[in-house]
Amino acid sequence: MHNQLSILVGSVRNSYSALVFSRDSWVGVALLLVTMLYPLSGLCGLLCCVLVNALALLLSLDRFKVEKGLYGFNAVIVGIAVGTLFPCGLSLFFLLFALSVLVLLFISGFDSFLAKYRLPYLVFPFLFCLWTVLLLTQQKDGEILFDCVFGEHDSMLILGGFPISALSDHLFWLSLPKWLSSYFLGLSCILFRQDVLVGFLLAVILLCYSRIAFLYTFVSHLLAYGVYTFMGGDLFHIPYVCFSFNFILTSLALGCSYLVPSKSSFLWSLLLVPVQFIVVYAATRFLTYLYLPTFSLPFCLVSLLFLTMLKLRGTSSSPALSLFLERTPEENLYQYQTGVRRFKWYNYQSFDLPFCGNWTVSQGPHGAYTHKDQWADAWDFVVEADGKQFRGDGSRLEDYYCYGKPVMAPGDGWVVYVENSVDDNPVGVSNKVQNWGNYVIIKHGDDLYSLLAHLKRDSFLCEVGQHISKGDIVALCGNTGLSPYPHLHFQFQSAPYAGAPTIAYPLVNYMEVGADGPRLCSCGMPGEGSSLFNLNGKNARPFGFLFVKGARFVSSSDRFGEAEWIVCEEYGYSFLYDERNDSKAWFSCKEGVFEFQRYEGDRKCALYYFFLSHFKTVMGDVEHWTLTDEIPLSIRRAGFMGYLQDLVAPFFSFVENSFQADGNSAGGGMRSSVSTSVWGRVVSSLSFRTVCKPGNSIEIEVEGALKISISSSPTL
Repeated sequence: MHNQLSILVGSVRNSYSALVFSRDSWVGVALLLVTMLYPLSGLCGLLCCVLVNALALLLSLDRFKVEKGLYGFNAVIVGIAVGTLFPCGLSLFFLLFALSVLVLLFISGFDSFLAKYRLPYLVFPFLFCLWTVLLLTQQKDGEILFDCVFGEHDSMLILGGFPISALSDHLFWLSLPKWLSSYFLGLSCILFRQDVLVGFLLAVILLCYSRIAFLYTFVSHLLAYGVYTFMGGDLFHIPYVCFSFNFILTSLALGCSYLVPSKSSFLWSLLLVPVQFIVVYAATRFLTYLYLPTFSLPFCLVSLLFLTMLKLRGTSSSPALSLFLERTPEENLYQYQTGVRRFKWYNYQSFDLPFCGNWTVSQGPHGAYTHKDQWADAWDFVVEADGKQFRGDGSRLEDYYCYGKPVMAPGDGWVVYVENSVDDNPVGVSNKVQNWGNYVIIKHGDDLYSLLAHLKRDSFLCEVGQHISKGDIVALCGNTGLSPYPHLHFQFQSAPYAGAPTIAYPLVNYMEVGADGPRLCSCGMPGEGSSLFNLNGKNARPFGFLFVKGARFVSSSDRFGEAEWIVCEEYGYSFLYDERNDSKAWFSCKEGVFEFQRYEGDRKCALYYFFLSHFKTVMGDVEHWTLTDEIPLSIRRAGFMGYLQDLVAPFFSFVENSFQADGNSAGGGMRSSVSTSVWGRVVSSLSFRTVCKPGNSIEIEVEGALKISISSSPTL
């Protein structure tokens, strides 16, 4: 019972947050308090919201949607509208209950229909409930009663004998320019009011919640006000304030909620302003015959049609649809921007280097000898020791370090061609007639093949038609074809025959050996002279832990106490869940690399510091390694400069979070740091040191001041 009550309270709070497309609890509480400036309508909105969410829980409707407030936000506006239109009495509460059931029916119907197309139902349920009520009560001499719809300044709150509505009239309304006061009035209309004070409070909440949201709504309003003035204003005798909130809601929904905030989304939120004017005037002319106001119909129609158009695109170009709705537009943008850079290789099929051990690129893409023109994107690999490819005088094939070494499949696929009839060349001699020598072609997907050439005769361990897995040995390195010295030729191509034009296709998560030791390359095309080795981390356990669904870990520290984490899965993604602090750290553990992707929840708990200190870690058996990465700005803020960055985030960035780490995956621990830079200058940093302990446990030291111990739970 207590749990159900907690869910209901949370759903009500989130219902109010959803009015401005927010997932922040404090926003919901703040909006609820603002509605109470007009107690009757405010209480009606709260009662209707509670009724709808309670009925949804009682009827076992989608609990996730109920908790997130997706059922309740339409109910809030319906309740506020009824409280505005009708005087207090038994008939009001009877109507409120009936409309609560009706709005739930509308929500279920719209959700059932639009969910198939992954589209939101926005405030269509509210609109239909509003029109239902107005068809009964809002007719007088064939004119729409806009004053009745939006209400007068009828606040019942008195401060020292002074009505709050007077603050709105004298402090704001008379002193502010029209273009600014109309913005506040437009915001207040979201709560069914024409009150500058209410709009001002909503603007403050919006600014505190999201600088991007505030910027989008304000600029859209200014453009709409300019268009209204340019067109002569008051067309069809409709005051601008009666539909101005449509532009505000559209910029909130399309500019920075359902779309990732960007230059493109900002531009589209402005381009849709004149479109909405057409819809406003056309819908008003039509609905006048039914004595109904247009209200939020332009916002609903234009937003829904625009989202439908975007979903029909063949490619995911700009503006990008939001995959996850984060708490704020800033988080949405920062997660997307960082994800595009960090996980760009997710758009590709994952391929490894086709060998084990340390090899060198003797000729890279666009090389000086044979990698030219349409065959430019290819690699030649050799093995070197002390700067030489061979031992002794190099007169025999066996003197070359790479000769006879295993060659592996770079990815899963089917063997479509094997050539095994060419003899190995003596050292210094090339076969220019059969220049590919012995080779194998593997099909990895439609129009995607890999070719491994110059292989040793009679060394093949695969045959045509065989399915092969990444890392399986296909043959041994040889010296056949146009190859005076033993080496491995490797390329990607779009056709299943030798000699097909090459295509530039990246390799992922490989180690490049430099002066400072092995450095992790997440995605790229190695250049000539690069010394590389494959990161074989298939069976590795990061920090000695097994990150599988259901695995449990215990963290303890003097500052945060003890907490238990469990590995969970949701929509095919894995995350560590700290129930005590209601926090989640999403991660991936593949291709020899453990890396965190997203974090949500408490920033003052051990899980958050584990997230920062082990943002990315090499899992393979590597003696010493280094890596760099970037952390989303939403994860680690930059103080006051972070708020300025929020305002211009869709257009350019001047704040950056970088992550550096070096360690020994074989059990020697690691050091890592997170630094925040403004215009390239480091303004803050945080350092970590991780030590592996006996019995599958680690200890994280945070700048020498905080120690966190993490171990596998004995309940595993």
